[in-house]
Amino acid sequence: MVFRYRPIALAGFMALTAGIVDLRAQDPVSSGTALDLAALLREAEANSPDVAAALSRRAASEAAPSQAEALPDPVAGISYTNAGVTDLTLGEDPDSMLVLSWIQEVPSPGKRRLAGEAVRRETDVLSRRADLVRRDIATRIKQQYAELYRIDRSAAILDTNRQLLDSFLRTARIRYETGEGLLENVLKAQTEVSVLDVQLVRLAQERASIEADMNKLLGRVTPAPLGVAATLPAVEPIDAGDAAQLESDALAHAPEILAVEAEVRRGEARLEAARGLSKPDYMWGGGFGYREDLDPQVMGLFGISLPVYKKSKQAQGIVQSSAELDASRYDAASLRLKVAAEARDLAAQAARATAILKLYEDAVIPQARSALDSAAASYGVGRVDFKTLLDDFGALLQYEIDRETQRAEQMAALAALERLTGRVLIPVEGAQP
Repeated sequence: MVFRYRPIALAGFMALTAGIVDLRAQDPVSSGTALDLAALLREAEANSPDVAAALSRRAASEAAPSQAEALPDPVAGISYTNAGVTDLTLGEDPDSMLVLSWIQEVPSPGKRRLAGEAVRRETDVLSRRADLVRRDIATRIKQQYAELYRIDRSAAILDTNRQLLDSFLRTARIRYETGEGLLENVLKAQTEVSVLDVQLVRLAQERASIEADMNKLLGRVTPAPLGVAATLPAVEPIDAGDAAQLESDALAHAPEILAVEAEVRRGEARLEAARGLSKPDYMWGGGFGYREDLDPQVMGLFGISLPVYKKSKQAQGIVQSSAELDASRYDAASLRLKVAAEARDLAAQAARATAILKLYEDAVIPQARSALDSAAASYGVGRVDFKTLLDDFGALLQYEIDRETQRAEQMAALAALERLTGRVLIPVEGAQP
């Protein structure tokens, strides 16, 4: 490559340096309707069919306890006894009568209470699962919003730097036309402009995919375009020292753990109800026998159920309920290990993103900008080649995009931690608690 130590044409150098200064002063996201995260969270809470389904299941279960505790329906009957098979003998034969009867089954004391308690525990389980669904959707909304922010900021940075790259291309073309530069430099600049266009197309496709998922989360029957995610909520940084407290909070408040603990309590209630089934049930009844001209008759009935099949029926029900309770307890133990590990991992992700973000903002990007400014100035007087200028430009561009990626990853990790711990780690003013 021929390297010419001759000053750049004045017009090209002025265009190059002015382009860097002017474009750096621009707001990377300055157009489009701003996307309101609080409004998205409220819309998802109000319209999500998944939330509505979970709340409906909980509401349905609330009607079950009174059914489980109610007495069995009584049996009313009517029968007729006739003496002989040829003629009606009602009123003529004392054994002939029309009988009205009533039979009521009465479960053993405590059975209905135990059955009602088991059903109430089911309501608690469904309440926890409804909360799990709500937290899942809120977390996904925040994480998808963070992804939209990353895409919108990256697209804005690419668009802004494309304009800067255009100024590099003009400078390279001026130098080539005045005989001070190479055609190779013009072609390299044109290639870099095309590469930026490819990245913008990819980001547009990513945004379309996230919009489709977000519209589904929002319960929108008719998909609608989403505005620009211009800012992220201010968050408190997470460092390695917060991991232990976050893990403790997750073990106490993770929706999965609360749900499986509710399942354990439900299993305990079901086991007690199964044990109660071994007790006998009772029944009482009465009847009135009408005999026309003869005196009526009245009858009384008392009965008791005999658990003669207890070994293959009630006892097996106890075995089944006990095994299901053990399974729920093992699930709870396994889930606590999983949640603890997940909380530690998410805390590490958030701390890593916080540390890297600080390095980008305090050191990497300012130094890369200074390097680009120096390269532009040196290129203007012929001290560095065009490739060095493009390399410094590309490095700064990548660092700026990486910084926005770290911000999005920080919010995504905090959103997942918020879901596990029940703590407000991403304050969103105007959103439902």
